[in-house]
Amino acid sequence: MSWIRFLSSSLLCLASSVMASETSILLPSTGTTAKTAEFVRNGLLSGYYQSLAQNNHSPFLRFYDTTSSSAIETIIQQSQNNGSQLIIGPLLKEQVAQLVKNPPNIPVLALNRVNNEGLSTLWQFALAPEEEIVPLIKVMQQNGIKKVRVIGLNDANSERLRQAFEQTWTGMGGNLMSNYTLSQTATDGFTQSIKKLIAEPNNKDVQAFYLASPQFALYIMPLLNFYQRNPPPVYSNSLAYDSQKTSLERQDLNGLSFCGLPWVIETTKWSKPDDIINDDRLFAFGADAWLLSQHINSRKKMQFNARTGFISVEEGLIRRQPLCAKVSNGNAQALNPTTGSTR
Repeated sequence: MSWIRFLSSSLLCLASSVMASETSILLPSTGTTAKTAEFVRNGLLSGYYQSLAQNNHSPFLRFYDTTSSSAIETIIQQSQNNGSQLIIGPLLKEQVAQLVKNPPNIPVLALNRVNNEGLSTLWQFALAPEEEIVPLIKVMQQNGIKKVRVIGLNDANSERLRQAFEQTWTGMGGNLMSNYTLSQTATDGFTQSIKKLIAEPNNKDVQAFYLASPQFALYIMPLLNFYQRNPPPVYSNSLAYDSQKTSLERQDLNGLSFCGLPWVIETTKWSKPDDIINDDRLFAFGADAWLLSQHINSRKKMQFNARTGFISVEEGLIRRQPLCAKVSNGNAQALNPTTGSTR
């Protein structure tokens, strides 16, 4: 029996027992985000049963389907009527925004972030790509980089990362060169676009590239390295590093720097279920969310190393510090936070 089926069957058994408290889990079970929610739920359940094994007691969990964005306030009220003392979720940003405007009177750990404001009963926890940018820029500055050029595709996700990076980079005193929009064709992919980029005369002043389209790193990195004698270093978002691929498949990422989850970078430090076949990042996010949910209501300042980064909780705010790394021999090697060198 897989660990997921074991957890599910055990949870059904617990439902018939009398529990001292109840926690509500608000996640969509259908629609476009259902698969994401499943991965997060698996992480939550893993953290829950680890807690149960250690403490021999955990609250009863009741799950609510939040597929309909308009029903969130009704679901919150229903969970309170059922005796819930803590809510984990919702996952969708628009639903979190509704709760920010009208926070419930019981503790809520929202699984997304809409602002950086601390509220008395609502904490916001997320894996926002923007959280990776500041520590990455610090690594770049430690490496003496002052002039950087952003490259990426013309799509919504790339534009979001480009704007966030450029705003933060200039705000931290960096010089920004004109960005470059990549294009691809059915015949040669990104080859011609990379050749054109390299041929531009102002590229001689580029000290580093920031790749705002991390999902294409495995295609773009080898082209940059092949067509340039001494290519500038490349930095990107953690999605450029696919932990599901083998180190051999990731060889083309050698030299890439990013900031991401310790769960993905320092794999030997964490005990993982043998049959994990889902998104590692979302599983880690769910497990950390459970850990956070058990402590946020104490109102005490907390700091601890977790799967998703170094987490601090203070005055209603959750801050996550990702771990930075550089790819060598197809594997991410953690960087020393003060020098930018590999450990």
